[in-house]
Amino acid sequence: MTPRWPSKDYRESFEINGFIEHYQKLPHGRILEVVEKRDKPDYILRDPASNVCFGVELTSVYLNDRRVPDVYMKPVYGIVFTLYWPTVKKQIALYKQRIIERISQKLRQAKSGYDTSLPLILSVYLTEDVVTHITEEEWAAFVKQNESFFDKISPFCEVVFWPLQDDGVLSVKPQAKPV
Repeated sequence: MTPRWPSKDYRESFEINGFIEHYQKLPHGRILEVVEKRDKPDYILRDPASNVCFGVELTSVYLNDRRVPDVYMKPVYGIVFTLYWPTVKKQIALYKQRIIERISQKLRQAKSGYDTSLPLILSVYLTEDVVTHITEEEWAAFVKQNESFFDKISPFCEVVFWPLQDDGVLSVKPQAKPV
């Protein structure tokens, strides 16, 4: 029997609460509260201290498109999987590629029909265990390698990755260009 996958409402509630929790940890983080659940973007959040609102679009990244039905929805009966380092390294490279692909997809969607009257943040929920093997230095290198990509994330003003190693969070904003 296939286990029941959580409903879309449950997953979105889980992701927005996780985003809010992790966003507070950032140096520029704020305490945020949900104003409205909607579509394009998924939520409107507000900082009660400043009354500033943000649109937040949720997304999650899996190693491949079949990961949920083939892995997460299948029962595991006491099997322990051991990953060997070369396999982990390959999965990390694949996962980083999937992250860029998923953000690209969300950028295309946001450019055609999203409400951009508020600053938009893209919340990227990292679902895979390989994330625990990616160090802070490797994330910095990933951002640096994709700097030109992240400089063109409009209409999003920020991309937030969570949870990282040790339940961390990473924010990426376009680099300000000297005039």
